[in-house]
Amino acid sequence: RAIAKNTNLTTLRLCCAINLNKDSSRHALQFLDMVGKNRHIRHFSLHGGYGFNAIETEAFGYLSSFIKNNENLESFEITHGTTPEVVGFLVDALERRRGHPLKKITLNYSGVKDDDVKEMMSFFMNNPSKAPGRICLDHNDFGDNGCFHISKFVRKSGNIFKEIGLRGNKMGPCGLRCIASALAYHATSLERFSIGENHKIGDPGVIAIAEAFATYPNSIPSHLSIEEINIGPEGMKSLGIALARRSYPIESLHLKFNHIGDYELMSLLECFRSNPALIPKTLDLTANCLGHWGLVVISDLLRNRCCSLERLNMANTDPVPYDTVSYAVNSVKCNSTLRELNIDTCGLADEKCLDLLSSVVCDTTSIQSTYLSNHTLVKFGNCSSREISLLLAVNSNPNKSLIARHKVIYHHFAKNFRLDLFQDMQPAVLVEVLTYVYRGFACCDKNENEQKRAAKTTGNLRRVDGLLNNSLGVTFLILKNCPVIMYGRKK
Repeated sequence: RAIAKNTNLTTLRLCCAINLNKDSSRHALQFLDMVGKNRHIRHFSLHGGYGFNAIETEAFGYLSSFIKNNENLESFEITHGTTPEVVGFLVDALERRRGHPLKKITLNYSGVKDDDVKEMMSFFMNNPSKAPGRICLDHNDFGDNGCFHISKFVRKSGNIFKEIGLRGNKMGPCGLRCIASALAYHATSLERFSIGENHKIGDPGVIAIAEAFATYPNSIPSHLSIEEINIGPEGMKSLGIALARRSYPIESLHLKFNHIGDYELMSLLECFRSNPALIPKTLDLTANCLGHWGLVVISDLLRNRCCSLERLNMANTDPVPYDTVSYAVNSVKCNSTLRELNIDTCGLADEKCLDLLSSVVCDTTSIQSTYLSNHTLVKFGNCSSREISLLLAVNSNPNKSLIARHKVIYHHFAKNFRLDLFQDMQPAVLVEVLTYVYRGFACCDKNENEQKRAAKTTGNLRRVDGLLNNSLGVTFLILKNCPVIMYGRKK
């Protein structure tokens, strides 16, 4: 009753992981009946489990009424639904539904077969206005025939779909070729496409997808997930060729659990050597078999100033020698786009590597080295080092020149002030350094109006003196009045 009367509740997720007896089954049905009266829920998810089997058919009756009558409902998900009529009940509810269509339908682990996919897609072909923009059918039992019916609908109304999820099904290369060719020619609005957890696909399936998209490479979805299908070098090369033909990079490419080795990775990245700006912004290589040469190839790409890579995940890969680690981490120093790096459990996240990363993010050997350090990286796996976390937190500021100034001031002036830094400076350089330091402290003020006034004030050394320790403040006053400093024609 509380849920039924709550007008602020927008998301409801129900999980049933226990076996229901007679009384609890009756109470569960009453619960669904009451919940179905709430017309403000926008996102509904039911995780059935085997304990839900006893009342699943009856429950679908209440859920059907909920879908038909709730005009605000946007997404509907059933996971572990084992009743064969799940698609029939859903189609019936969508046919009688009032208001706008659902934005997303998810049927995972629900035993959806080829005939069920045919029934669903036939309904969408006859009623395209009621088709959802996103559909996920992960871990079901349909194969190439189901892919054929999906591609048939895509060819007719391809611009409707923005996301298609087909992980863990039984399709092969033929089914993937059929659906990929339909997506390449007709699904210009598709943003996410995911397949995986199917070892029948392999290289032939990836090659079929790559060849279908190679004709119209800009139609490749922005988020492409190909996981756990054992991609070989030929498949990686075909995929790289298709991606390298685009006029702009895709947002993410997920290649987890594919047993990718050095040779396979080199086949992919070789396609971007001439134009590294087209490499995906997010590259997920979790739980693969990368070694020395794979890491070297990635490092060489990161050293290229045109590289567009922003997130690199290499967790759970094979350990590599420290020299390779040093080469890889030092490549980050030259990079100005990489924001997240995850190399947690591949032998790289030890104390020695953290010290190396610290010197890359903030090299304190000289002012010039600190200025040229990496000011972009904001996340390094699940790093527990407090020093690294503080340095990465500084890098989160979008104003990179302000980050560089902050590091220079803190590590060379305010933290451990050293007067010898000024002794060998030329007069003109000394004036620039003092101006640079003052502006850094002025920018640290949180009050914007105070910043503007401080920038226009001539007697601002008093304010700087309050921000610095006494020795640095006195040094500023001495240097201000030093007759050696040349400023224009005046001494």
